[in-house]
Amino acid sequence: MGNGLILILADGVWEDDDRLNRLSQSSDWTIAADGGFEKGIARGIRVDEVVGDLDSLSRRSREGLAGSPVTVHVHPRSKDKTDLELAIELALARKPERIVVFGGLGGRIDHTLANAFLLLKGIPAGVPIELVSGRETLLSLAGTYEIRPGRIGDSISLIPITEEAVVRTEGLAYPLDREGLSRGSSRGISNEIASLPARIIVEDGILLLVHRRGG
Repeated sequence: MGNGLILILADGVWEDDDRLNRLSQSSDWTIAADGGFEKGIARGIRVDEVVGDLDSLSRRSREGLAGSPVTVHVHPRSKDKTDLELAIELALARKPERIVVFGGLGGRIDHTLANAFLLLKGIPAGVPIELVSGRETLLSLAGTYEIRPGRIGDSISLIPITEEAVVRTEGLAYPLDREGLSRGSSRGISNEIASLPARIIVEDGILLLVHRRGG
């Protein structure tokens, strides 16, 4: 049986507790990637599963997990996947409608870049995966996407992952009409919402979309 929204708690930078509270209240299932468990529990969030090598957890947290109803998937420290990748794979196996990763941005640049590319795992499964942190939302995009929620003035950046992406836009200040965005070019950076609804239509290729909410 699938879930509507699965929330994944990562161990990166946590900002915007109000946004986190809204996500935790609307999620159907919550998975913590290693140290995301302690951060979530400290904020009173119910966690259903924990995955990782548990090296970021205190002894007290590990002992508490042993007697709790939380399902724990322990992996060796020497492994080929990060804790977040393992968490995303667990979430996809539940066939949700949507996955949101909180705390997957900031901190180490290598982890941030790798986490951004993990969003691609949702495309073949038809499951949108979002990375959220503070006022920013990052997702991979192939096909049509309506920016919701969004406000006029919000910043929208379109970054091709494939060598080129052919894009149409609706409701953005600097429109694209079946134009190519090339990987390695900054052309798609810092567009903004001019009218609602705003849509991005990727006719060919794959984009990373960064939505930054205004003040």
